[in-house]
This record gives sequence, C-alpha cells and structure tokens, in this order.
Amino acid sequence: MRRQPRALYWVVFLDALLMFAIVPLLPGYVRDLHLSKTEVGLVVGIYSGAVLVGSVPVGYLAARVGARGLTIFGVALLAVATFGCAFAGGFWALLAARTGQGLSSAVSWTAGMAWLSEASEPNARGRVLGTAMSFATVGTLVGPVIGGVLGGAYGLRTPFILLGIVTVVLTIVVARAPAGPPAPAPVGVGELVRAVAGSRTMVAALSVMLLVAVVSGTIDTLVPLRLGVDGYSAVAITVVLTTAGVLASATNYGVGRIFDRFGGIPIAVASIVGMAAVVAGLAAAPSALVLAVLFVAATLPISGQYAVGFPLCAEGADGAGLAHANVFGLLNLVWGAGFLIGPAAGAALAQATSDRLTYVVLVLMSLVVAVALRPLALSVRECQPSRLNA
Repeated sequence: MRRQPRALYWVVFLDALLMFAIVPLLPGYVRDLHLSKTEVGLVVGIYSGAVLVGSVPVGYLAARVGARGLTIFGVALLAVATFGCAFAGGFWALLAARTGQGLSSAVSWTAGMAWLSEASEPNARGRVLGTAMSFATVGTLVGPVIGGVLGGAYGLRTPFILLGIVTVVLTIVVARAPAGPPAPAPVGVGELVRAVAGSRTMVAALSVMLLVAVVSGTIDTLVPLRLGVDGYSAVAITVVLTTAGVLASATNYGVGRIFDRFGGIPIAVASIVGMAAVVAGLAAAPSALVLAVLFVAATLPISGQYAVGFPLCAEGADGAGLAHANVFGLLNLVWGAGFLIGPAAGAALAQATSDRLTYVVLVLMSLVVAVALRPLALSVRECQPSRLNA
C-alpha cells in the first residue's frame, strides 16, 4: 500500500489561493506603486504566463531529478515570491515576485501532481487527483476573500506576509512527506511527442483539456461581461461565480470518486456533450437571469472534464512507460494555451459578431471533439492502459 503525500493537496490549494488573492488588492497597488493599467495586466497575466512557459521544462526536470525534490523547491520558491509580493516597492519587483509565484505553480501542477499520482495506487488515482483538483478550486474561492479582507483591514503587505509564513510551514511539511516509487527516466521533447501521439489515452486527455480550457475561458469572460451590461453589480456577479466555484469543487471530488468505475473517456464524452447542450442554452438565453443559471449549470460538465485530465494522462503515461511529470508538463502547457486562446479569441469574435455566434462556435467545437472521442469510450475493462495503447 503506497503512502500518499497528502500535503500536496494543500500545495495546490495554496497555489490557487495566491494566484487570486492579489485581485482585490490591485487598486491598492495602483495607488501605492503608481501602476498603469498595462502594468496591472502584466502583473496578473505573468502568473499563468510562467505556467505556460515553464510546464514542459519543469516536467523534464522533475523526471530527471525527481518530482519530490523539485516540488519541495517549488514550494520554497512560492514562499520567497510571496514575501516578495509583500515588500515589492515598484512594478518590476512586483512583476518578479509574481513570476516566481507562476514558476512555482508550474512546479506544483507538474512535479507536485506527478509525485501525488505516482505515489497513488493506479486504481485510486482518479479519486486522489480529483480531490487535489477540488482543493485547488476551493483555493480560487478563498483567495480573493483572504486577500481582500486582510488587505482592506491591515494594508497590502499583511496578506502576503501571513501567507508567506504559512508557505514556509508548508515547505517543511512537504519536505517530510513520503516519497513515491522511482519514476521512469525522462525523455526529450521529440520522443515525448512521438510517445504521446501513439497513445490514444494521452491524446484524448490533451484534447479534452484543450477544449475545456478554451470553452471555460471564453464563457468565464463573456458571461460576466453580459451580466454587467444587464445591470448586475459586482457583488451579484461574485455570488454567481462563487456558486459556480462551490459546485466545481464538489464535481471534481465526485468525478474523482467514480473515475475508476466508469473510465475517464466515457465521463469526458458525456461531459463534453453536456457542456455543448448548456453552451447552446447560453446562446439562446432570453435574459441575464437565465444566463446566470446556465453559467452555474455549465460548471458540472466543465469540471467533469477537468477532473479526468490528470488521471487519464497518468494512465497513458503508465502504458507508454513515461514519467508522469513528463506528460503532466504537456497537459499544463495545453491548459495554458487553451485558457489564453479562449478568452482572447472568444472576446474578439464576440465583439466582431455577437456573443450568440461565439457560443455556437463553441458548441460545434465541442461536438466535433465528442464525436472524435466516442470510439474510445469503451467498457471499463477495455479502458485500461494496456488496451488503449495496444
């Protein structure tokens, strides 16, 4: 029986929390550090940008030096970068601190998740990785609350000083966590791409992750904008987003529990079809209230796809003899690209045409992917890695 490094649940929780804790503090940084809107955008965006750039190299490095050691370093880096946010005296110092947090995030979601995955029994990975996703979702909800409450009451530095101390403690806890079994040797980018292309399981996981990142990123942008135009206050929009976040956390946990019973690909196909149906509803929504209800409902199929990405990739990695860190690096790269492309291209298409047409395009994309994956939605016995990679 493998001992799981459960401290990694708190690593992804804290990572997600810190990513969003700065959001309510941005007006204070504009005031105190005299930041422009462009500089604020860079401070926010560099976090995910660092994940996008760093995931594949981190995956290779984790497979080479060990996911455990690199994860410990990543949490320590998060502590240093968080203190950097507390004491930044200008734009460049704040940008450097946020870059450090983003690189730490790449480590957490690549090396950390690989350590957690490889330390878990294969028939328990869906549950374990789904629980990690659930912790991260809760972190995204708690982050703005902690940042806003502490920052508003005690100043900009206080949230990051306290969270930096918490991260130091977490570094010590993670360093004491049990190691997983030895991982396969790392492979270069070319060999990795060839191996992934030859694994239907990993191709399915990457396709699902790219699709859901594009779709969720787009509707996360368009729906709040529409609600604002229709008179919803910032508080009302926050209530909608929080409700969706709570449902997402529960869905991630629930899908993780049933992953090994039904198989990741059947769950993904059902989730994609459900997502297409709800997005079609967004296109036809007659009012902002219906739009808000459908946005919350979309959380179920969207979270279902996010929950299967990591365990599906882990199955494929086992079948191809690859280190989980190698393929998780690609998975995070695909997520970053999709979440960058979706909001940008979706908003541009909506501005040039209409929100309705943009939703229709998302529905068509979803149905194409669902049809492509349908032949892989086999029985639970047939969904085992040895069959899918035969």
